[in-house]
Amino acid sequence: MTTHKNEGFTLVELLVVIGILGILSAALFPAIGNAVMQANMTAVGTRGKDIFVAITSANMEREPLGLGSVWPRDDFANPTEEERDLAQKSGSSTEYFKWLYDEENKKSGQNWSPVADGFDYSKLAGGGVPTCNTDSLTQDYNMWTIACNVRDEMEDVIPILVTRNVDETSLKKDKFDPASDRSTTLNWASQAWRKKPFSDKGFVMVRKGGAIFKGRGRYRQLTVVYNNQYFDLTSGGGENTFKYINPGG
Repeated sequence: MTTHKNEGFTLVELLVVIGILGILSAALFPAIGNAVMQANMTAVGTRGKDIFVAITSANMEREPLGLGSVWPRDDFANPTEEERDLAQKSGSSTEYFKWLYDEENKKSGQNWSPVADGFDYSKLAGGGVPTCNTDSLTQDYNMWTIACNVRDEMEDVIPILVTRNVDETSLKKDKFDPASDRSTTLNWASQAWRKKPFSDKGFVMVRKGGAIFKGRGRYRQLTVVYNNQYFDLTSGGGENTFKYINPGG
């Protein structure tokens, strides 16, 4: 009669297998991390584009009615009642988005009428920034810095929506010259609550022309951000009022 002897793995064999699995995991981890990062940036960019489309559509609807743009503004010469309200809500992107969503009337349940159809608070979340599940938006649930006092004649390459982990003071608000600004880079926001999304690993922007720009941290040179394109927002004379407002104001 033939007998079969069942033998398990030896300790050496187990250690070899564990070592091989460790090497494979170490090799695959960066690729998996990059894939997750790319997916998050794509989702964030899509939500930013949704905001852009909602605001642009509202402006197109309002123009034939003789109504003004709903992009954040605080530089009205002789503001109407609606423009004064918009100016008051343009101190921070959070207050602006609350106005855009008509949060005040949403809470009361009376005459709720969002300024821009297709916009809701889910567009402000992503990349680790949670969705606001209440009717009271705060800076913690808002991942966007937004441009204020946007003009039609401004170049399409200028960012108008930027993830909050970027320090908006390092963006150009007057002019950009590739020759003199070649070595200048974006800075990261220093406040702890602004680290998400992406920390110092990357950022997402939506340009004035509607294009989405997803940049890794190593590509934060202003020549890349502005596509090496010169612009001068002060060339028309007068005081330049273009600026950026972050979620905290």
